[in-house]
Amino acid sequence: MKLLQKLFSDRGVREKWDAGLIWFRLRYREADGPTRCIKLLSRPQACGRVALYHRPGEKVSQLYLGVPETHVRLLQRMAADFGFSLKPKSLAAAIPVAQRMTAVPDLPWDKPFVAHIVNECAFVSLVDSKDKTGLRPYLPQLPSTKQECDPVAWHLPDEPLPGLMVQPSWNGRQPPAQLVADEPDPRRWLLGRSQSGVPLHVAGRVNIYGRREAVADWLVHQVAQMVAVSHANLVVIDGAGDLVPKLKRKAAITRLLGERLAYVDIDGVSLTNGFNPLAAAPGETEEATALRWQRWFQGMNVHPQGIQLLAPARQDGVADIPSLRKWLKQAERTGQYTAVSSLGLVLNRLTANRSLREWLEWPANRFDVLPEGALFFAVKGTDWARQQLLRAVLLGALPVRGVRLIVHGFPWKGVDLDALGGHDQLVISNGPLLPHLSIQVLSF
Repeated sequence: MKLLQKLFSDRGVREKWDAGLIWFRLRYREADGPTRCIKLLSRPQACGRVALYHRPGEKVSQLYLGVPETHVRLLQRMAADFGFSLKPKSLAAAIPVAQRMTAVPDLPWDKPFVAHIVNECAFVSLVDSKDKTGLRPYLPQLPSTKQECDPVAWHLPDEPLPGLMVQPSWNGRQPPAQLVADEPDPRRWLLGRSQSGVPLHVAGRVNIYGRREAVADWLVHQVAQMVAVSHANLVVIDGAGDLVPKLKRKAAITRLLGERLAYVDIDGVSLTNGFNPLAAAPGETEEATALRWQRWFQGMNVHPQGIQLLAPARQDGVADIPSLRKWLKQAERTGQYTAVSSLGLVLNRLTANRSLREWLEWPANRFDVLPEGALFFAVKGTDWARQQLLRAVLLGALPVRGVRLIVHGFPWKGVDLDALGGHDQLVISNGPLLPHLSIQVLSF
């Protein structure tokens, strides 16, 4: 009975200990350094106990290290000494709740697990394990015999899955020759550098996958370098709001603001300077503009009769949201109630938010900076209306001949990929796998 009481009482102690942990994403080049650091921290002279959370993935794995707040400074100094990377855990990464733990000789790197390292000995609970039986403790203590624990046995993987390493290993091989950048080329996407420092780039379509924050950080660095080579005909669409504002702080981008770079951050603190989602793109014919309007409003589930009104509206000189509203009032007098109502409801939804309404009521053409200049557009796609503006920018950029397009944090659900057509200068982060893909990039 006393044993049962102890087993269940230590759950509360475990939950209290868990609540005091500060978690970091851990990545490394060589496993010996962080392994040694974790074992030293787990000794009674330091923390006495540290926690690990490993989440394997088909493309990207993640490893987190949790230590008491009192030892964060020590951990950070040791990370610098032992040569590994620490980054605070993102809010999106949830640590599993406490489960009973078992002493193990090595860590199960092929499964998701939470581990405690106590005086260099490893204890594990598998995430989502269906085994709820047994008298195993929630907060295990150091075993009394060496047979129960071998501190030498467990070790971080020497050849980990992507996500645990600081940079790609290329499986011990040199990067393919076609990725090596002999000279800057604005028609190619920069990928970074190899382990030996050789610049890498690729032409065509690129898919990037990883944590949104990591992808944004990677893109900030690469886009800044691309702009330094050439800013012409570059469009960056940011539906997360964590890429374009960071780019603005880069010197290579700041000096272009104005005539050579159109910067739109609808959720930013700058003054509203207008945006017209119906504006004609450079080189776009009247017929192509009308078709683009129809595709945009069809994506907003406008009634077919409402879609049919767009062509005559365009012919009558309608070129923006305010003038379309006025034109619909005239059309309503002719008895086209169903068509007018369908379009009117969508326009009301688009302009229901005061901030968005102010941007749309000042119909500035942001596409006209192309192809000589660049367009950076950011709006957090947190609701329906903002998502429609992102779709409008994508549809407006695609007709521009030779445009280089980067799409980050985009709401792809329900988007017809056929709209991308044969566009071959395209980078998409955490989106659908593109046909005729040149390369996939994993950013951690």
